[in-house]
Amino acid sequence: MPLSSDVVSKPTRFLDKIEVRSIDYIPPSERRGKAWHQAPFWFTGQLVVSTVIVGFVGPAQGLSVGWSIASGALGALAGAFLMAFHANQGPTMGLPQMIQSRAQFGVKGAALPMAAAIFLYVGLSVFGVVLGGQAISMVLPGPSLLWGALVVVLATFLAIVGHDLLHAVLRWLSYLVGPVFVVLTVLALVHLHPQPTGHPDTVAAMLVQFVAAAGYQLGYAVFVSDYSRYLPASTSTRSVVGWTYLGAAASAIWLMALGSFIASAVPVADALPNLQDIGDRLFPGFGTFAVVVTLVPSAIALMGVNLYGSMLSGVSIAAGFRPITLSVRARVIGIVAGGVCAYLIALAMPAAYLGTFNDFVTIVLYLLVPWSAVNLVDYYWVRRGRYAIAALFDQNGVYGRWGAAGLAAYGLGFAAMIPFMSTGFYTGAAVPALGGLDIAFAVGLLVAGGAYLIANRGFDLSSEEPAITASRRLLGESADDIERRTVHTATGHLSVLLRRGQNGTAPVLFLHPANLSARCWRLVTRRLPADRGWIALDLRGHGESTRSGTYGVDSWAEDCARVLSSLGVPRAHLVGASAGAAVAVELAARHPDLAASLVTVGGAFRPADPEEGTLIDDIVEIGPERALSRHAAAEAVAVPEAADEAIADLSRNDAATTIAIWRAAAATDTERAEARLRCPALVVVGELDGTCPPAESAGFAEATGARLEILPRVGHLPMYEAPQDLTALLTEHLRRHP
Repeated sequence: MPLSSDVVSKPTRFLDKIEVRSIDYIPPSERRGKAWHQAPFWFTGQLVVSTVIVGFVGPAQGLSVGWSIASGALGALAGAFLMAFHANQGPTMGLPQMIQSRAQFGVKGAALPMAAAIFLYVGLSVFGVVLGGQAISMVLPGPSLLWGALVVVLATFLAIVGHDLLHAVLRWLSYLVGPVFVVLTVLALVHLHPQPTGHPDTVAAMLVQFVAAAGYQLGYAVFVSDYSRYLPASTSTRSVVGWTYLGAAASAIWLMALGSFIASAVPVADALPNLQDIGDRLFPGFGTFAVVVTLVPSAIALMGVNLYGSMLSGVSIAAGFRPITLSVRARVIGIVAGGVCAYLIALAMPAAYLGTFNDFVTIVLYLLVPWSAVNLVDYYWVRRGRYAIAALFDQNGVYGRWGAAGLAAYGLGFAAMIPFMSTGFYTGAAVPALGGLDIAFAVGLLVAGGAYLIANRGFDLSSEEPAITASRRLLGESADDIERRTVHTATGHLSVLLRRGQNGTAPVLFLHPANLSARCWRLVTRRLPADRGWIALDLRGHGESTRSGTYGVDSWAEDCARVLSSLGVPRAHLVGASAGAAVAVELAARHPDLAASLVTVGGAFRPADPEEGTLIDDIVEIGPERALSRHAAAEAVAVPEAADEAIADLSRNDAATTIAIWRAAAATDTERAEARLRCPALVVVGELDGTCPPAESAGFAEATGARLEILPRVGHLPMYEAPQDLTALLTEHLRRHP
């Protein structure tokens, strides 16, 4: 009996909320969010005490408050500009930031910039442990590193739940932290009075502040597209770059300016005591409250961001050298390992670390600047956003193991920076001649970017087109001749993938099993003749289609009729698998004029007890993804590896929706519809199908006069286990019944 989707509103378990993706491609069915969400995320990401500290640089160089603020603002604008253009790679490629580097550096060679990114993530996490613990110990008894452990635990929790929770926390955190910084800014303007420095404003000093601000912003480039990769691929470049730029630049300019103002007015610039003193001007104790509120929540949230990023880079490095399963377990292990590492480092050097923090960040930024240049030049000028996503995971693919051009350009860029570097323990030969000016960042960007562009001067993008096309076909999305269309109905939208075929030829309508998605047919559709058009529908409650309305064979069949009508398709060959087969049968019976022919694959023709077996209990106990993954592994008996393909195509739903769909699928009964079938039919079933046994298909074939084909040594998922054999049968059937 079909169930209404009102059961979806039932409370969901915590495990259902944990992100399942890591470095793998985000398919269109899981894309979500708005471009403007980037603005509050990055606004709050910069709304931290360390941004205030960057503003101290100008006054320390003898700059007046006005020129310090101006230089910092220009640097923030320049750094955020580069950072924001990295953000555009997320929705276009659907991948985390650093794994995209494999296109320039090779599958193994990308470990070089990824290692530098991990050093940055861990270093910033240690900073959060130490400062967060110190801030909590200002108001609660106990050693600061004990409270630092609490910071680690909470940050690890945020990172494990993942992308959506991090976005939500940083979006709403601005409402807590922002007003406190507003009050501190007003108090500083009222009570502090910047003093003349007694030194002339020099271009060298201005550039020091400029470079500090720009480098600080550029440090976020290593993970900016980690948080834009879930946006729909149709998100415009202007919107994602613009909103990222606005959020990152606005808060950075504000707090850097506040830092310059404070440093110009106090005898000793020291962020925490300075902010505490300023806050106490309102009333005693407010300063302590302000420091705790602005520091602790932000330290937890940003450490969560850093642990998330270190996990992505760590998994990327490991996967580049040996195959690993991209699972929730791998995510959790990577995040916990990062948190433990950060805490152990904080224990080993809690005091000395803060004194060398600026040098540490500067060194890591030196390592990342050439990477940023190479990555942006490749994306915007060399390959112009066209990549073979699947090849990024293949050592033998078009990008290879080691990217000579990328690695050489990186090496040249870094080498060119050395004479211009300036840290607490090293001063490059060119620095004194420049009056102490550190322009290493600019040199690295220009040399690395220029070298990579020259190395690829004769690059022919068309040489990679076969790999790009093969990748898109493998992913089942967005190949040049494949479209994703949305059909609107009174009860919600329905999403389809389609490829147009030869005029006058009826297309194939593919209907997937329950709890999978239209992408499950990708290994079949890629093998069909090029002139054969096809449509693959995400049934209601699946993939990118609406979750509203009623779930059941009857309603799904009517949805199919609406889709065909909306697309202007008068007749189609109906191909359905498992519960999708029952939908195809019902559609052919209700609308015989629409059915050119019928093909069932491991069809579910008779009702079953949904409580039989442990699937529903497993969904409740361990969550839909793990339960369905276990179920798929049991169904793909011929080719166990095929289960991984099926798992990648699962519809991502909460437990209540998953169970509702399963119950609707179990209620299928085609007995009445069988008598009304008038079209030629082919019945295909796996010899080892334990979910819908061959006897069930044999009975349906006998009742309808259909041709029966049993695939030897194949289970319930022929589209994954034996796509070549299934396509051959389908192609022959279509030739017989054009």
